[in-house]
Amino acid sequence: MTDPADRDYSRSRAVLMGTWGYTDFEPAPAVERSFNRMRDLLLDPVCGPWPEESIVPFDNRPTLGTTQVELIDALIEATDVAFFYYVGHGIYDHRERLCLTVGDTRLDAHYTAATGLPFEAVRDAFRFSRAAVKIAVLDCCYAGLATEEYGRLSANRLPPVSGAYVLMSSSAFETSWYEKEVVADAQTYFTKAFVDTVRAGIRGAPAGLTFDHIFGVVADRLVENGRPEPGRRIEDHAARWVFARNNAPDAPPEPGADPDAVYREAYRRETKEGVERLPVITAMYRAAAEAGHTPSMNRLGQIAEGRVQARMQGIEPGPVGGAALLEATQWYTKASEAGDPVGPLHLGQLYEEQYKDQDRALYWYALAVRRGNGAARERLTGLEQRIRLGVDASRQPGGENEEEPEPARPAPPPDVTVADLTTEVLRQRWLADWDGREPLAFAQCLDVLTDACGGPHGEWAALDETERERVLTDFTARLPRKADLASAARRYYEDVGPGNLRAHAVGLRRRAK
Repeated sequence: MTDPADRDYSRSRAVLMGTWGYTDFEPAPAVERSFNRMRDLLLDPVCGPWPEESIVPFDNRPTLGTTQVELIDALIEATDVAFFYYVGHGIYDHRERLCLTVGDTRLDAHYTAATGLPFEAVRDAFRFSRAAVKIAVLDCCYAGLATEEYGRLSANRLPPVSGAYVLMSSSAFETSWYEKEVVADAQTYFTKAFVDTVRAGIRGAPAGLTFDHIFGVVADRLVENGRPEPGRRIEDHAARWVFARNNAPDAPPEPGADPDAVYREAYRRETKEGVERLPVITAMYRAAAEAGHTPSMNRLGQIAEGRVQARMQGIEPGPVGGAALLEATQWYTKASEAGDPVGPLHLGQLYEEQYKDQDRALYWYALAVRRGNGAARERLTGLEQRIRLGVDASRQPGGENEEEPEPARPAPPPDVTVADLTTEVLRQRWLADWDGREPLAFAQCLDVLTDACGGPHGEWAALDETERERVLTDFTARLPRKADLASAARRYYEDVGPGNLRAHAVGLRRRAK
């Protein structure tokens, strides 16, 4: 994340296009005011400012002329940021493609694409550009058509880009609105909300505002006021690009602030606010991480894995892979390289559970242990035991170790025998050690038995939930006394035989049938 005030915009280009005088449409003075407000915003220190020579205005062009050529020329010159903004009437042609109008654009579908600027032409100009960040902001009717079919702004044949972002004032077949002239200083609703949001800042957001920060507030304001809901499309990492400084009174300190304070505030919000605030929270963690704060690096790894989102939503995290897994690995590696004791623990978990590389997992667990991480010691001991015993804790559904589902058992006969009564009496006497509380007795037995079988990451981890229930039931059937529960659990594991726990669980199932 870079402070806009420190950014050199000489390698960037912002093409601003707006049309408010027409042959086939009513004049739209609100469009002119919105065009000027967007230009003034870029020239304002809140956005850098952009130098005037980096801003290319296409203002109220009476005819298309060489607009497409000039657009290509402008965006080709951009190697840092390529920015395109359009405000005016948007229409669609006979193939339902978005066309941006100029003064003499004709409504007749036969001539729409020939007299207006197809957004495909804008997209092509972006593709020719080698800019690292590509932004398109469309304030017009049917703006959502910009992301239909071939909606990418970047080209696969060019070197990797850091991202592209398309911000649209309306959906594919929805009109955009502007204020009537009876309103003083009338403007288009979308641009007005966008500029006002940037100038006022966003309370609770980080020091640098990304398009994601701005979009969330703008969308809320427009929807609350009954206006069309805007849309967006994001590619790669464009959502992280900082567009403006945050002018809000309670904005966090500028870059250079105490990373610990930024981390504490981000963590407080993570535990108190909803998942919709996660982009803001992520930006705060990122700011602290870029200042070398290792706990923030670990939080970013957890966010990349989807664990933070899942906790905020009260659900189990889903599978992680691809770019998300790579990003998590990179953040944990950075934390580890900086001497953090938690980063290597997370790396060990990724290599054990995701990459299935036990050697690398052992390396990272051992590093975390040398740095004093107790949780890593438990993981390391458990993994070493499973490797020694040849036990695999990661069974895939349908694999050779997968058991048939248990058939439903018939209800037991209602007759009660003397043996049944004797068993129940002995069981009640056993529960007396736990004041008759069966859940407490089973919970303590489970805890002690887990430790005896190698701990939660040792051979016990190789069992599924059903197998664990069978083993626990078998152990408690021995009615182990509370006073020597640990030694009873060790004897049980020795009787089963290290490395045989899963086979023992399968045997218990067969005996129960």
